[in-house]
Amino acid sequence: MEIRTASSHDEIVGAIALDEVQIDSKDRAGYIMSVAESGGLSVAVSEMGVLAFCCLDHRYFLGKPFISLLIVSPGARRQGLGTALLSLHVSALSEVWTSTNRSNLEMRALLQKADFRYCGELDGLDQGDPEQFFKYG
Repeated sequence: MEIRTASSHDEIVGAIALDEVQIDSKDRAGYIMSVAESGGLSVAVSEMGVLAFCCLDHRYFLGKPFISLLIVSPGARRQGLGTALLSLHVSALSEVWTSTNRSNLEMRALLQKADFRYCGELDGLDQGDPEQFFKYG
């Protein structure tokens, strides 16, 4: 298993394919491609291909470094891939922001484990499921 910045077309396509399977939509393919072009796409790669990916976007959230997507294949969860992808990004920056829905208990637990601190929430984006914001650094 290797954690690294996506550097090949196959890795970018693998991340897009994983996202499409997880959300059953191709809507974010262009976004993932643009993050990759800016150097913000990291991947967890094995001989089986891309098992997880993370998008770090400097334009997404008021010009602050923001982890906009962190996707781990269901069969590869609980193996430390999410933690490793977060660590790759936070190790190089003084602060990193992210958010998740209040209902996403797995992501919230991962963020707590990775020393992100809760900063507040915004209601109204997803009906009945506030978006919670977290900061590292």
